[in-house]
Amino acid sequence: MTTSNELDRLLHDRFDISREDFVAALKALPSVHPWATTLSEDEARLLDDNDFREDPQAYIAAGVQITAHVGRLASTAYTPEQVKTILGISDSRIRQKRLARELWAIPDGQSWLFPVPQFETDPKTGQPCRQVRGLSEVFKALPTDLHPVTVDGFLHTPQPELNRDGHEQTPLDWLRDGGDVDAVLAAVLAADWYSR
Repeated sequence: MTTSNELDRLLHDRFDISREDFVAALKALPSVHPWATTLSEDEARLLDDNDFREDPQAYIAAGVQITAHVGRLASTAYTPEQVKTILGISDSRIRQKRLARELWAIPDGQSWLFPVPQFETDPKTGQPCRQVRGLSEVFKALPTDLHPVTVDGFLHTPQPELNRDGHEQTPLDWLRDGGDVDAVLAAVLAADWYSR
């Protein structure tokens, strides 16, 4: 089996994305140089002594998983033309909402893509029909420099502030179930974004 065929198969089997989607996701990510951040000798010794040894393979695996996640977000996302139809608004209004951070968008070269999780689906038609109630306020409250995987993770992770009958809910489920937007905004404020 050739390396390119094996790569195609692994990307499909492990992450359900194509090589093209993977390359597009890589292009959308900022350059990261793991060697640029070094520990002092004392810090390195402390970690080594406590069996926290450096594992370059773990770094590569994490990078591939993040890239694949971005690839899935991008490959399933809606184009501006589709969002125009979904929301029934003009191109300029979509641009205004994106710039105001009322719509979640990820860059795609010279254009933008709008991840699917932010949209409701009409149960009768199975088609997207509107943005999830309250998300425009939530997106404005999120830190501006969050990675798309972090935004998606927040939307899909149960939060202590969103507790209904003893069960924590994800921000998406909370809002879809009619929960108060202010509770999600409290979850945004309570999150320790840069230690994740």
